[in-house]
Formats: sequence, C-alpha cells, structure tokens
Amino acid sequence: MDYTFTKDKEIVFSRDSKHLIVSSPKKMDYYIVVLGIKGSMKLRVGYHSFVIDAGTISIISPDVIYSTKSVSEDFEVMQIFFHKSFLYKLFLKENIIDELLYLNADYPPLYRLEDRYNEVHSLFSSIEIELQEKYAYHLDMIRLKVIALLYEYNRACEYCLLGFRKNMNRQYQLTYQFKQLVDEKYKDLKSVQEYASLLGITAKHLTEVIKEEIGDTALHLIHERIILEAQYLLKHSGFSIKECAYELGYNDVSYFSRFFKTYVGVTPSQFKCKSI
Repeated sequence: MDYTFTKDKEIVFSRDSKHLIVSSPKKMDYYIVVLGIKGSMKLRVGYHSFVIDAGTISIISPDVIYSTKSVSEDFEVMQIFFHKSFLYKLFLKENIIDELLYLNADYPPLYRLEDRYNEVHSLFSSIEIELQEKYAYHLDMIRLKVIALLYEYNRACEYCLLGFRKNMNRQYQLTYQFKQLVDEKYKDLKSVQEYASLLGITAKHLTEVIKEEIGDTALHLIHERIILEAQYLLKHSGFSIKECAYELGYNDVSYFSRFFKTYVGVTPSQFKCKSI
C-alpha cells in the first residue's frame, strides 16, 4: 500500500480495500481519507479501535500507528491518499489547512455522515473522474474538492461531538488524559504510579478509573502502547533487537525480549523473521 508520489502524481484515488489491509502495525507518511460504502473493517489507529462501515468517513494521519483487525468479505470503500503539501499549493493560508487536518487524539478519527453521505459520495466520485480524465486544471479542482471533503469531515465531527461532550464525565476525561500521556511518554515512563503522579491522583484511583471506563488495566494500556511500537520498529525500522529495546527505553535487552514474548507469544527475533 505504499504509494510513490511524484510531480505528476501528487494524489491517489482507489476503490481497492486491500490498500487498507496491513499484516502488522504500520505508519504512513501521507493522509488517507476513507469513505465506507459497504461491509465493514475493524481498525486500530493509535489507541482507538473502530469500525469503518457504510456511511462513515475516516481520516488516518501520517506517523500514527495503525493495524487491521478484521474485514468483511463484502467490504467496499473509496480512498484518497495525499500529502499535506499537495493542498498547500492552493491560495489558502497554511494554518487553515493545518486546522482542517488536525485530529483530536481524544476521539476515534471516524464519524457517521448521516444525511451528508450522498454529497460526500459525490465529492469522492468527482475526484475519481478528475484524476481519470485529467481535464484542464484538474489538480486545482481536486484540491478544492479535497478541501470540501475536509470541511464535511469537520462538520460531521462537530455534530457528533456536541452530543458526546454532554455525556463526558471526570472519569472519561482522566482516561483520555492518561492515554495521551502514555502516547507521549511510553518510552520513558513504564509504571502506573509515574502517570498517576503527572495526573495528580493516586495509582490506585487511576487503576480503578481505567478499569471502570474501558474494562482494562492502566498497566496493560502502557504495555500495549510499548508493544505496538515494538512491533512497528521490528517490522519497518531496520533496527536490531538491541536498538529497538534501547529506542523503547529498555537497557536490558533480555528483559525486553521476555516482556515482548509475554504479550506477543514469540520472541522479538522470531517476530522479526516472521515479519520479513
């Protein structure tokens, strides 16, 4: 699913759902905007697990680890792949584009379009036609249509979050503050106590809140984030196992290997060989 972007190919459109399927955790250096048409696919993007199905729109950002969990046989999507620099060629202030592409890490990057689905479907289709036919000024037209898509995404986002925020409580806020901290500091901080101190609460209270909110332990979430990055590094970075361990904050490579095997079921060496 890696695309080579050139001066003549700065944006890619695809209906092939296989481009979204990955065998191990992966990062891209481009954006993907996905419109669910039929069937379903379960993804994990960062900390969020969610389902792309008919009537949903999702954006996967560069440098965010994502993986495929399950895909239905009838899964159909439209996808647009592009670099942010493609949109910078419009006569818009860069901060406007940056704001449109900003994804709040507190929420899954997926929203249901409801009565805007047909309009968004038409935008995807028109981008596909522009790329196929290459009419005069087609790239400029496509940039405008992608901007329109991003506004539709943000509109759906605001609509969904209005109701969502009304039900947000202190426990929910703590849970996502904790997840954000883990995402920022997992290479340096490994214990629940360290995160609880940053949040100004006890480790016991943090553990109870996380368990009640998501049915999992705080320690498991920390370990899960480390393992996700470890799998990515072993698969894609070219690092040795020792280098991966050091990158993740482990000076004892043997301990890192035992820790990895506990969660993944194979050693880093076995995983690395299996992943090639």
